Amino acid sequence: MKRTTISRTGLAVLMLVLIILQTQSCLLPWDTASVIAAGYSYNSSYVRTAAYWRDGAWVGLTPLDVTKNSLAHSLFVSGGDIYAAGYSQNPLGVDVAGYWKNGYWTSLAPLDVTKNSAAPSLVVYGGDLYAGGYCANSSDVYVAGYWKNGVWNGLPPLDDTEDSFVTSLAVTESGIYAGGYCVSGSGNFTAGYWKNGTWAGLDSVTSIVYSIAVSGSDVYAGGFRSSSGTEVAGYWKNGVWVGLTPLAAGKPSGVSSLVVAGGDVYAAGGSMNASNVTVAGYWKNGSWVGLPPLEPNKNSGARSLVVSGSDLYVAGYCLNSSDVYVPGYWKNGSWTRLPSLDASKPASVDSLVVLP
Repeated sequence: MKRTTISRTGLAVLMLVLIILQTQSCLLPWDTASVIAAGYSYNSSYVRTAAYWRDGAWVGLTPLDVTKNSLAHSLFVSGGDIYAAGYSQNPLGVDVAGYWKNGYWTSLAPLDVTKNSAAPSLVVYGGDLYAGGYCANSSDVYVAGYWKNGVWNGLPPLDDTEDSFVTSLAVTESGIYAGGYCVSGSGNFTAGYWKNGTWAGLDSVTSIVYSIAVSGSDVYAGGFRSSSGTEVAGYWKNGVWVGLTPLAAGKPSGVSSLVVAGGDVYAAGGSMNASNVTVAGYWKNGSWVGLPPLEPNKNSGARSLVVSGSDLYVAGYCLNSSDVYVPGYWKNGSWTRLPSLDASKPASVDSLVVLP
């Protein structure tokens, strides 16, 4: 069947998504406040390399094959352990879902070992490890699901012949919430989430959920929905759409990370201005806060947001004057650049954890 792909024109607003721990005795246990950022950096051979940075120091993550791509898309810290989930390509170039725990790789069983799989979200809850993502089956159809302690749990799609994806996972006492989207029989991308395996569709127009959060009895799902052919940033609260005002009417915007803290709703992502430059930032209770880029006429993107006490951290990337993606994060609006394997090659942060 024809492979379903996401248009990069508007989604570039949101998401333009190695070595064992070298000094584990210095990194664990935690003794001071730490900022840990997971993502990737391309090396001089233009191989994408999974990694995380702790307090600015690069920690490479061992891939399945050093000549193939890998990506750490989701970061989770539990006790003294660092988990980074994503994928690593095997020697045949197949994406293999899995995670690194303290630098050591664990593969997650796919539906078909010859097809791609990935785990863009990971949560440790109640002693169990949940990794949300997707696997391609033998018919080359992507199937949404999650692994619980390494065991795959597929989630029902809208159409068995079309793709479905989990992009974000939340686990609470009330159950397992897996946000993402399904492709309908007509080829439309439909935002929604699965609660304990049951699908809850959120829209009838082209839309995607990139981040899900549960606060009390409320379920928030951030992403975008299409309006007049343009992606519009916003979130669904208990199934009701809350649109967020973009920088320029008619220009694409979207949410990549959503956090509910202290009664406030923070939605980080990007919005294109009237000059067609994508600006990283976040909406707090609907009000936009732009974040300073490296270059005023170059794109930037926000991929992950964390509220820690009175501080607000947003991680992502900025393009420099040479149009190279530079990884880093903003703390209370002030940019901190993180080192790349090769300054002439792209790198980005996809997930952030702040330890008090």
